[in-house]
Amino acid sequence: MIRRFRKISTKLFVLVSLFLISFLTLLMIVQSGFFESYYERKKTNELKKGLEAFKTEYYTPTGNVDRLPEHFSEFEKRHAASIAIGQVREGFLVLAPQPRMLFLQKLDKDGNAVEQLQQQIRIPNPSNNLTTYMLTAMRYWQEQPGLVRRVLELGDTVTFANPYSGSSSTIAAVAPLPGGTSTDYVLLAITSLQPVGEAAGIVRDFYVYFLLLAIALILLLTYVFSRMISQPLVKLNEAAGRMAKLDFTARCDADSRDEIGSLGNTLNFLSQNLNDTLGKLHSANEQLKADIENEKRLERLRREFVASVSHELKTPISLIGGYAEGLKDGIVDGERRDEYLNVIVEETERMANIVGDMLDLSQLESGKFNLRREPFRIGALAESLTDKMFVELNKKRIRCGVDLEDADAVVIGDEFRIGQVLTNLLANAIKHTPENGSIRIVTSEGPGVGVPGKAGTVRVEVFNVGEPIPEADLPHIWDTFYTVDKSGNRELGGSGIGLAIVKNILTLHGSDFGVRNEDGGVLFYFTLPLQDAQP
Repeated sequence: MIRRFRKISTKLFVLVSLFLISFLTLLMIVQSGFFESYYERKKTNELKKGLEAFKTEYYTPTGNVDRLPEHFSEFEKRHAASIAIGQVREGFLVLAPQPRMLFLQKLDKDGNAVEQLQQQIRIPNPSNNLTTYMLTAMRYWQEQPGLVRRVLELGDTVTFANPYSGSSSTIAAVAPLPGGTSTDYVLLAITSLQPVGEAAGIVRDFYVYFLLLAIALILLLTYVFSRMISQPLVKLNEAAGRMAKLDFTARCDADSRDEIGSLGNTLNFLSQNLNDTLGKLHSANEQLKADIENEKRLERLRREFVASVSHELKTPISLIGGYAEGLKDGIVDGERRDEYLNVIVEETERMANIVGDMLDLSQLESGKFNLRREPFRIGALAESLTDKMFVELNKKRIRCGVDLEDADAVVIGDEFRIGQVLTNLLANAIKHTPENGSIRIVTSEGPGVGVPGKAGTVRVEVFNVGEPIPEADLPHIWDTFYTVDKSGNRELGGSGIGLAIVKNILTLHGSDFGVRNEDGGVLFYFTLPLQDAQP
């Protein structure tokens, strides 16, 4: 319950409801409490002003007082009051007794008629209660010296509540009728407040039902109002909560065009910008992680390359040094001397090849290497290179077959660099082919896919029998300094330069190349455009 009261909708509902109910209740209490007194004051002032206006309009000091009752009916209708003329000294009252005929009666203090004059007029007959109220009001006024003095000496019109009227509350007004040097007559008007009291009671009863209905309407409208205000704020809070948890895909409904809607649009704009920025940061972070991993990998490859090259150079240098020292000391002669010289030459060529490969790779990766594109027969090049590598093939008793779909097929490319590609692929195949194994070179013609040209290409495949390349290593074998064998074995391992050179040369040619494991071995392939397919 306490947690629910903390909600803004509950607070808004309770506070607004209490304020409106309290205000309405207080307003009704004030109205019902002051209605009678206000109406009494208003009725008193109206009676006083009406009596003064009647005296001013119909009475003159030299006029006949007896003719004033002719106009009593007009006053009584206008002010819902009764009026009479009172004689000050003897205490008589002059009333209008019946319709159509004016009988001016002089009454003593006990209400008995002592004299009667008849005159034609339309005035209703006064009731006995009215006569009684007139007499008691006249008596009360005469008993109040202050009121008498104000009327007779000062000429004021006075008003007062008649305490002698019993349960029927009445108010009276007395105005002087001066004549000559003295005031012998006064105008006396009375009106009843009983209808006002009854009306006030009815109003109070009505206010109870009205208050209950108003409270129900206030609660309903306040609930709707609090929901209208709080619901958008709840949605904004939910969206902000999701954003606080770094969920910047959160959006809030901002249909309204008020301040809350503007806040929702701003929050959506902020969320979108943060989401875009976070996406960019995520991409940049992933790229940075990839760059760091790549740098680590390159650093590892460099270390492996240095170790491999050191091993590759150390062996021929040691051999050259040992054999040269033997020749210098003259420990061999004849055929043995020629064998020593051949070893020195072979190891020198090996070192030259390693240095040459490094220089070629540096030129290819610098982007400053230019190809010399010209037509040549790919079949003749493959057969020529196979013959040149006869010694390496024969050492492991490897069978190498060349299967040409079209022995006279002419392609466009840098013949020397394509020869370098085939040499590296063949050397790699010989290295990983077991003794008495086989290597197969196949060429086939196909559509011009992946290379420049109109009509077709020649696909060159180099397959060797042997162990497959691990799947984890396949994407990286073209990388510089990468070797599948990490043991440093001179026969199986390498410097990690040969295939990197192949990749750069074929990329410059725009070739479609790759490697995959097949049943019983590994297949390398690349494509070159046919001469007839050139524009």
